Amino acid sequence: MAGFAVLDFETTGFAAEYNRVVEVGLVLLSADGDIEGEWSTLINPHRDVGPTERHGITARDVLGAPVFESIIPRLLRDLRGRVFVAHNKTFDLQFLNAELRRAGIDLANEWLISLCTMRWAGRLLPAASRKLPDCCDAAGIALTDAHCALADARATAGLLKYLMDNFGSPPPWAKEIAGAEDFEWPEMAGPDVRLVTRAGWGIAPPRPAHGWLDRIVARMPREDDPRVEAYLEVLESALIDHYLSSHEEDALVAIADALGLSRRLLEEIHQDYLRSMAGIALADGVVTDEERADLLRVAELLGLTTDHVDAALAMAPARPACAEFALAAGDVLCLTGSMRRPRPDWESELAMCGIKVGSLTRRTRLLVAADPDSASGKAKKAREYGIPIINEDALVRLLSVRTLAE
Repeated sequence: MAGFAVLDFETTGFAAEYNRVVEVGLVLLSADGDIEGEWSTLINPHRDVGPTERHGITARDVLGAPVFESIIPRLLRDLRGRVFVAHNKTFDLQFLNAELRRAGIDLANEWLISLCTMRWAGRLLPAASRKLPDCCDAAGIALTDAHCALADARATAGLLKYLMDNFGSPPPWAKEIAGAEDFEWPEMAGPDVRLVTRAGWGIAPPRPAHGWLDRIVARMPREDDPRVEAYLEVLESALIDHYLSSHEEDALVAIADALGLSRRLLEEIHQDYLRSMAGIALADGVVTDEERADLLRVAELLGLTTDHVDAALAMAPARPACAEFALAAGDVLCLTGSMRRPRPDWESELAMCGIKVGSLTRRTRLLVAADPDSASGKAKKAREYGIPIINEDALVRLLSVRTLAE
């Protein structure tokens, strides 16, 4: 039996067609799951590095890093003769294919025989969700530096070893990966380049608080399709303000198209989300007019109807309340555009809540825009940084929720 090559990418965004890899982590395992070697490197994407608050990588970090094309000879050499493994392999394979195509290399079979630990952990472990940290928690595997490529690859390798040791021999995926080691990876000559690891390796990047959709997703019914999580990660950020700008709609269309999600599957995902949202509304046994209005608004954005809302409320069991996206003292907001309410009034109210108003940087929590579809410089930069853009009405709701919580 062949060994395994466990790969993880950190990227500038979610859609491979428009985004780039900024870090590679690779762990090589024997057929028994023992580590035989590993390496990682930052990648200079020659563009913005994307959500630093998620992966911890800054533009300064990648200045001296190699470009992806220069590491391809080493990467292909290490993948050859092994079973490709990733946690959410659909996501990593998309980026691998996209980066290879940019270098003029096309795989004979883009969806090669491979192993997805997300899929099998979702079937075999009692994890809260199929996300890597939850699966590692369920298996007792340490993951202290989530969203560092090598740390995630190591954790995925540990998860694979755990599944191999605890779920029989041969493992339940044996037939699924038969012949994977015979895949003919293309040849590409080139010298090994100097690898550049992130500064302060071992120090986890800042971890943002779980978004409200992230908490809902953990309670959604599991599906045997790892593409769903990749789509939901984009949807989570887009729906924070219960509004979809045209840019957010384009991003969702792009990721759904890249993942090959059918209209039927998307509708099922959206209905599952709506039911989970309804369950939160029912947590206290009462659905207020405001909660119902939110459900109707989100249903419309997701292409659903009032009947879907009624069905979701009828089907959803009452669940423990989940924390939604919330503002906290010390957060920094940026305001842009001509708003209905004078800016000094907003600044005064936000200051009373301990929330600062400043210029748009990577540390900005939200951009509040008169028009979330704005093409202003601040709006463009916010989209590059992955900072949610909301309107005044959404800000009013967030502040009212915060006041009630206090």
